[in-house]
Amino acid sequence: MKARALGALVGVAAVLSGLLVASPAQAASGPVYARVYYPNPSGSGGEASADLNFTGRSNVTVRYLKVRDVCPGDGRPVRAVLVATRTDGSRVNISPYYSDTNGCGSDGTQFPTVKLGLGGGQRIKSLSLKVCVYTAALGNVKCVTSSARSNPYT
Repeated sequence: MKARALGALVGVAAVLSGLLVASPAQAASGPVYARVYYPNPSGSGGEASADLNFTGRSNVTVRYLKVRDVCPGDGRPVRAVLVATRTDGSRVNISPYYSDTNGCGSDGTQFPTVKLGLGGGQRIKSLSLKVCVYTAALGNVKCVTSSARSNPYT
């Protein structure tokens, strides 16, 4: 009787532990968010958010990408870009930059779903979202990068 109960318990534990392991689709999908404050640590600046879904070693589908210039306005626009960390440890921006075209406000600019990737056999180890306050003359004035999401395919 004790051996049978112990065997059943071990079987249930094995099934439950298998459910705890994330499949690539579960581990790949997830939100990223970054907030930059400019010119001081509160108030104006910008924010960006997106949902990432890795589809392979070098590819990702980006959904619900939104960039927002936070009021009160500082007179500088906001843009965001995805930053890939390759398996060799180097980092690269995945073009294009996504800019808030609505100016300072609560709505921001929402972008359609897009599929992005690295060519030439490069692999993405992880991906993050960088949001920047910028000017045409100086380029990026201040940027903040979200925490990274790891690619389960690499």
